[in-house]
Amino acid sequence: MATLQLRLTGDDDAAQAMLDLLKDFDGVEWAEDVADLEPDAGADDEDSSSAGLSDNAGPGNHMIRVEIADDSTRHRVLAAAQTLAEHLGTVLEIDDE
Repeated sequence: MATLQLRLTGDDDAAQAMLDLLKDFDGVEWAEDVADLEPDAGADDEDSSSAGLSDNAGPGNHMIRVEIADDSTRHRVLAAAQTLAEHLGTVLEIDDE
């Protein structure tokens, strides 16, 4: 079994759509959003001139780990994930440790 790490830059709905796609794939044993990389909302400095401005917040960052059965599944999963990311207007990075 192999593990893929996908970094998705998009909102929570996009991350959930990606997880739904991955979990329904034949050959995918497990898929989960393992870390929300978005900075802590409490980290906004009250004394900062930009404190509380809406442009401080961007799309969420999600690390999605996927356990797959074999290499042929890997290629199909990556192709489908990239297609969905383009459709959703999100950024998808493959982290090949």
